[in-house]
Amino acid sequence: MTMSHLTTAFATLALLLSPWAVALGQAQELLPEPNQIDQLAKPKAETLQKQSNLIEEVLEPELIFSLLSGQSKIVRTKAPVFRVAITDPSIVEVNEFSPNEMEVIGSTIGQTTMTLWFNNPDGTISTLRYLIVVSDGDDRAELEYGKLQARINELFPYSRVQLFPIADKLIIRGQARDSKEAAEILAVVGEQTVNQNGNLTGGTINIGSVARLPNADDLQTTSLINLLEVPGEQQVMLKVRVAELSREAARELGMDFSVMEDSFSIAHTIMGGAGNLSAILDGGDVELFIRAFSSNGTAKILAEPTLMTLSGQSASFIAGGEFAVPTAVGVGGIGAVSTSFRGFGTQVSFTPTVTDKDMIRLSVAPSVSSVNQNLSVDGVPGLDIRGAVTTVDLREGQWLAIAGLIQDEQEGTRSRLPLLGDIPYVGAAFGSQATKRIETELVILVSPELVHPMERDQVPLYLPGMEVTEPTNKEFFLHQQIEGLPGYDYRSTVWPHYRHQIHHQNFEQVRAEREARKCRGQYQESEGYYVHGPAGFSP
Repeated sequence: MTMSHLTTAFATLALLLSPWAVALGQAQELLPEPNQIDQLAKPKAETLQKQSNLIEEVLEPELIFSLLSGQSKIVRTKAPVFRVAITDPSIVEVNEFSPNEMEVIGSTIGQTTMTLWFNNPDGTISTLRYLIVVSDGDDRAELEYGKLQARINELFPYSRVQLFPIADKLIIRGQARDSKEAAEILAVVGEQTVNQNGNLTGGTINIGSVARLPNADDLQTTSLINLLEVPGEQQVMLKVRVAELSREAARELGMDFSVMEDSFSIAHTIMGGAGNLSAILDGGDVELFIRAFSSNGTAKILAEPTLMTLSGQSASFIAGGEFAVPTAVGVGGIGAVSTSFRGFGTQVSFTPTVTDKDMIRLSVAPSVSSVNQNLSVDGVPGLDIRGAVTTVDLREGQWLAIAGLIQDEQEGTRSRLPLLGDIPYVGAAFGSQATKRIETELVILVSPELVHPMERDQVPLYLPGMEVTEPTNKEFFLHQQIEGLPGYDYRSTVWPHYRHQIHHQNFEQVRAEREARKCRGQYQESEGYYVHGPAGFSP
């Protein structure tokens, strides 16, 4: 291309771009300089006074008027409207049917303002300004729930939440700091509330109803789907220790006698029964019963149940038994008996909630019960129960005594004949006396731990009972043992069939060991003969 051709091309391009250059220059002339913007942001006192003298007020939009693109709303007013102003008529179109009725039509998506002037009955004029927002349904739902999403992330800075409106559902996803904060976020979005344990009430944690947004009654969002994730371990293992020690002591002393003669008889009976020492003298004329004994007893209970569940989920554990409790049902002489079963033993039920990393809130109810025939009613035995029901906060690995008891019971009785029973030393023969004392100490401890499943190589090789074996015939018949040696798996079910084979294998094994010992002995003899001095320095 020659120089003349280049000159002609640049000239043609300059002619084509000249209108755009002129328009751009005019736009730059309309825009204020940066220094001028700073001056306008900080007006002088004279300027503010001038505005106060000339301008009565500046009216901003007072309400939001929401429309869907391609739809309209009918507005009926109480006072007649004599003027309507639309900032951008391409977004909104207004059709006035009468001074008190008009139609507002959403043309295109966007925002504009609408100003209405009213004639009041008292002759004054009122003005009302709307910020009209025209959008399609999805954009408006995202806009409204975007505001709620921003406010939630502001209220819970350690969590990150996203709201997605889809059709008539609202999906909430993201990551919450802990389960308690997740429940609080769901309570803000939905119509649920949070109880003292940090769990939701009035709705499920996965699907619930959505709270209504202000100025958004037309959004058809009726259900909430929870996809929030809570980081960290959410499986809680609870360790419980129930320890009880009871001591009991009792003493009793009493004497009954009976003397019979031909002319008289004397009898003394206070114990009401035979004693542990009795005598009949002179062919039954004199009977003597003495009861004197002392007893001591101790009882110890140590239960250590362990239970595991997910955060926010309840779990229960029982190790013991059940007994039948008959119940009569029916009226008017027509009755039947139904049977229910009541459990006893070691029982634990708890609901953990991970509230803050390693902080765990426990609603726990441990108990240890045993059958007591002395409390039976109509043949149904009673129970001695030691337990507690409480809610506590603990960090992982900490122990807390949730219940404790120190009980000391004393009981003493004395029965005697008046006067004779009060004589020192001798009065013991004319009375009966007993004392009883029971001392009980009880403590219940709990400790939570956050756990995760073990890998295959972490599973213990020996489980409870695996080291218990069956005794051999020699151990059973000669040594009277009912358990065999650990590691020696004797099987009485197959021993009669395979004992000859086992004896042959044992014989071959013994012979091989004998040959090995013989070879080692010969080698040691040759070593002592040929090797002299330190090893490796034989002459």
